[in-house]
Amino acid sequence: LGMGRVPIWPLWTIVLLMRPLGGLGPPLCPREPFYFLLAIMKMLGNKNGGTLYTPDDFSVCPAETLGCFRLELSVIGFEEGPSVEIAVFRLQRLLDALGSRLWGTGPGPCPPCEGHPQRPVPLFLAKLLELLQGACARHLPSA
Repeated sequence: LGMGRVPIWPLWTIVLLMRPLGGLGPPLCPREPFYFLLAIMKMLGNKNGGTLYTPDDFSVCPAETLGCFRLELSVIGFEEGPSVEIAVFRLQRLLDALGSRLWGTGPGPCPPCEGHPQRPVPLFLAKLLELLQGACARHLPSA
């Protein structure tokens, strides 16, 4: 007499409540890019004496700025050897995926990567971290 039937409404209630809280689907700002960026920063420390083109203004051309950071990361991977190169490659893939969700193409005109000032590698990485933190903070759902 109905013992095999389970009411389904509690399940739908849970699903509907989880959706606005971000319980379904991938988070807008996953942790992985931060993990790989911090790992690269830790692996390098202050030992890399090189400089990289480092964008300062993220608001004018956000997608292009991210592209510059991505290109310059390749230099770090090439110069520092296999362990750093693997972390750089993974970070670049994550930035590609994240960038398409967070940034649009700028209204123009966007300077080439070589038009940005050259900065030491630790400062370059710190600026990339600042960019990611700022973009993720802007896209957090308001409570």
